[in-house]
Amino acid sequence: DVYKRQVSTQSTWGAKFHSFRETITKMPEPYNKVELFSLYSISKGYMGDCGIRGGFLEGYNIDKQVWREITKLKDVFNLPTVGEVSLDLTINPPKQGRESDETVELFENEKKEILDSLKRRAIMCTDYLNKMVNVKCNPVDGALYAFARLQLSQGVFEEAEKRGMSPDLFYCMEALERTGVATVPGDGFGQKPGTNHFRTTTLVLPETSLHLSLIHI
Repeated sequence: DVYKRQVSTQSTWGAKFHSFRETITKMPEPYNKVELFSLYSISKGYMGDCGIRGGFLEGYNIDKQVWREITKLKDVFNLPTVGEVSLDLTINPPKQGRESDETVELFENEKKEILDSLKRRAIMCTDYLNKMVNVKCNPVDGALYAFARLQLSQGVFEEAEKRGMSPDLFYCMEALERTGVATVPGDGFGQKPGTNHFRTTTLVLPETSLHLSLIHI
């Protein structure tokens, strides 16, 4: 739930956020007793940029014994200091009246710069992928990846079978060998049987490098 808010508030296309927890609290019994875990990861937002690790978990309507066991598991992990600082800045950012005006302005400007860049890169990925022959990609909306569908020829299927690969893995390996661009085959993401996809990230910086990568996929 919290993770969903993280990505939805960064939505490229204006998707509306719906809180699972808020929805549960407004429902009649027994539905308002549903157990819900809310996850937040800074690595999937403007602060972590898929590199810094840190996050938290909130439990709602969770059985007490289950929560005790989760607490035990949590106690064996130590979050890196950089992750702790980044998480604190994300959920408790500088505020007027508490920090200096210069600090608040610097934080908000840097945050806006990152989010604007993520939006530009998401649009760039969507546009370029949809210009490719036999490739279709839905708008990248609040995620850090594009998931493009492939329409492959019979020859590709036959060659992939000869090499003992799935068709999309064959495509990704060929793209890597011929262009140096790494993509991930869709067969690892639970795609619909009979379809083929690849995943690529929108995080490449500088943006000119992302542009060049997309040209060569």
